[in-house]
Amino acid sequence: MNKPLPLLVAADLGPTRDCLQDAALAIGSFQRAFLPKRPRQWQYGLEVTMRGISTQPFMVADEETRASIDLVRGKLRLGNDHWKLKECDGPAAMKIFRDWLASKGVEAELEEPKFKASGQQLERAQVEAYAEVLWWMDKRFREVKASLDEGVTSPILLYPHHFDLSLVWFPHDDERQLGLGFSTGDETVSEPYLYLTAYPEPDGFTAIKLPDGAHWQKEGFSGEVLPYAKLQASDEPEALFEKFAGVMAAARPLFD
Repeated sequence: MNKPLPLLVAADLGPTRDCLQDAALAIGSFQRAFLPKRPRQWQYGLEVTMRGISTQPFMVADEETRASIDLVRGKLRLGNDHWKLKECDGPAAMKIFRDWLASKGVEAELEEPKFKASGQQLERAQVEAYAEVLWWMDKRFREVKASLDEGVTSPILLYPHHFDLSLVWFPHDDERQLGLGFSTGDETVSEPYLYLTAYPEPDGFTAIKLPDGAHWQKEGFSGEVLPYAKLQASDEPEALFEKFAGVMAAARPLFD
């Protein structure tokens, strides 16, 4: 029997999520100071790794470097150096990065993000639950990406400003796109959720039949939404995810 997915309850996850998002905003700012612009602004996104969330690799002082959030050990890492994540709120992380660059004699302009946590504390149990879900989602997203055999697909990236995991498919390698994502909750949908959007939204998109538990979101944005709670409660979450993501293939002919 497969291990059930952990609960993610917005009220419990929120403070920890905000702390992790601040750390992601900090390493994202560091990444953009060194990473060249990528197609469709992919330089804004972070990668999911076996240990947590990482920048894409970039060069600092002629060395390939990454900054990362180690969700296993609870550390903020930069190159070979590390600090306790619980002691690194957003402004503290930015100071660490600036001091680290100064120690290497490197000058760089780091954009100061708008941080959210404001003194909130990480809870280890919530970090572990989020990490387990993030790795589960990343695996499912990779399976979807591997199944898309035409057009162009984006890297699977976590975007700090919305703190969502995202995969975008451009079936005709133009502006037409279908986006699959996982959010921990926001101003529009307060609980963690999966979403699937189309841009520009083609006629007939919201007429596609959805799997049980999913619905069409019409306020704030237009797209298919599946609350994470429905996925977590399912006896077959992989199958439910596959049906949800299958709307991408169902929607693709609408762009023709």
